[in-house]
Amino acid sequence: MKVHPITLPAFGAVIAGQGGMLAAILRGPTVDGIEQPPFALLVSDAAVGEFEDIAWGEYGKDVPGTSSRTDGKANTEAMALASCPAALKVRELTIDGHNDWYLPSLGELNSAAANVPELFSKDDWYWTSTQDSRDDAFVQDFEDGSSGWDGKGGEHRVRAFRAIPLDALNT
Repeated sequence: MKVHPITLPAFGAVIAGQGGMLAAILRGPTVDGIEQPPFALLVSDAAVGEFEDIAWGEYGKDVPGTSSRTDGKANTEAMALASCPAALKVRELTIDGHNDWYLPSLGELNSAAANVPELFSKDDWYWTSTQDSRDDAFVQDFEDGSSGWDGKGGEHRVRAFRAIPLDALNT
């Protein structure tokens, strides 16, 4: 069996035709007991996929299905069903022909903070799709790397992310 090594682009590189820049390579989720393949996490260009002063959702309202620390797409789908402003804003996007954008989970945004902090504004906190309680959701700051839980009725930035198969990095 002949092995063909994959040469990965640099973190922060624009991935042609995919609508964003490489933010991380992450382990795939486990679905029905079967681990899915790893994937590339892309972050949208701030000029088209970042929004300021958006509320996560309603303070005091539990949104079932938003507690995943690794699956931002599933969290965002649950948020959209509950009409959460942050999720609705991101799901409106079509960039480079792709409309599968979502709000990153706590783990996904932490990965981007570790790999490509220079792609984010230092002026405000960013929401994730991970809810802690009916009152709080996780936020990340890129000025000093702080993170924590904040009231869902507050307004922060949101940034669109999407996941793609690793093969799409070699096109």
